[in-house]
Amino acid sequence: MNIIQALAFLLAGGSTLLGFELHEHMHSPRWNVKTLADAFEAPATATRSTIEEQVAMPTPHVGESVGRLPTERQVFVISANLIAVKKEFDGDYHLVLEDPTTHLHMIAEIPEANGKTPRAYLDQFASARKTIDRIAGAPGILGKKFPRPVPIEITGLGFFDEEHLLTPNGMPSNCREIHPVLQVRVL
Repeated sequence: MNIIQALAFLLAGGSTLLGFELHEHMHSPRWNVKTLADAFEAPATATRSTIEEQVAMPTPHVGESVGRLPTERQVFVISANLIAVKKEFDGDYHLVLEDPTTHLHMIAEIPEANGKTPRAYLDQFASARKTIDRIAGAPGILGKKFPRPVPIEITGLGFFDEEHLLTPNGMPSNCREIHPVLQVRVL
């Protein structure tokens, strides 16, 4: 086997593994929590919070089979600086947020609507994504870092993600995110 064949073999194997992992991830209870496809209705009232408060929460044990946790039943409004954005392989917009005071980071994600997305949230997801598109242009998988932070306010549900093999840019140690983001407002 020459070097080209070996690289092609590795690439094909990696793509297959990524495809399998993404398929399993997108059909798990955690995926349904992230996208509100678990039939949970987000409360109409939101609680003001900060990135500092979110990243200080104790880290629960989560895995693909864990449904919605009690701390994932609350809508939060957070003012932050948007410092980077990209489109994930699953179609979600991945926002890296920075606390304007403490400079702590966390992630917020806006899902790409799919067949399992509840109709009640389609417009909210689309509107939040359009706001990001106006700020950054349609983000690609390579992402965009902003030379100057963009002050925004996000509204969305708290979510604890699983630990990742490679820690995504902006992920706090407790894996706390705002996912899904229901609204983005430029300040």
